[in-house]
Amino acid sequence: MMLFFTPPKNERNSNKFELLNFVLSINAWLLIPLLLFYLIFVGLEAAHFPNYVLAHFHFHLDGLIGLVLFNLSLFIVEKSKSSLPEKKTKITLFTYLAIIALTVYFAVGSSMLSVNTALIEDFYIFLHPRSSYDEKMYYRWGDFYRFMTFVSNNTPEDATIVIPPRRLPWYSRTGDMGLVRSFLFPRKLLEYTSENIPDVGSLPRGTYVLISWGEAECNIPDCYGWPKQPIQANRIIYKDPDSSAAIEIKENSIYNHGDSKYVYGLIKL
Repeated sequence: MMLFFTPPKNERNSNKFELLNFVLSINAWLLIPLLLFYLIFVGLEAAHFPNYVLAHFHFHLDGLIGLVLFNLSLFIVEKSKSSLPEKKTKITLFTYLAIIALTVYFAVGSSMLSVNTALIEDFYIFLHPRSSYDEKMYYRWGDFYRFMTFVSNNTPEDATIVIPPRRLPWYSRTGDMGLVRSFLFPRKLLEYTSENIPDVGSLPRGTYVLISWGEAECNIPDCYGWPKQPIQANRIIYKDPDSSAAIEIKENSIYNHGDSKYVYGLIKL
């Protein structure tokens, strides 16, 4: 009976190749529209202001490039396969295998990230349907979410905020402009490559500077704490270590890097 219902081996292989060719043909048809879609939104972002796409269309333009590159990788693999000479040399075989390896690596890496996020992080939502939005966000982002909420509550939407450089120990959270802007948009963010703000005196009055201890582990001496320099402030707002509330406000004061009583807050110039 099994022999009666099981197609021949050659037919099964043929069906697999037909499915693969169908997927690759759909991918080829999607390449141009997807690329045009991406370029149009890049143009809109460039013609207006940073985060324009996020504000009006509610998706990250940064993440779209991954889909475009994956689509392009599959297209290149298919075209390189058909252009291989009948007499294959070691170079052509190596090139083709390298392209396949990179495509598989990209696909597997993206899939692992998606599955990990769904199982470990997003699954929390299904298990805690009565949890508030703040509780769900705190589960996902921890104290970083409370800090971003604190900054959002204590700055106007048109504020300019200076964030730490993208280096240890801030690069994974408060120094990541792409991540921070997701929480603080439409506020404008400024970033410096050094641990000091060289032109702090020339920044417009009303500019804010994050006070950030740092989130990643760092073994360099005097690594934690930002900014590193004393700053004449119109107002210093310190964050409560256990919530998103402000715990202390100093008017017309000088920020001192050595004062580590509260390690997260805001400096208003």
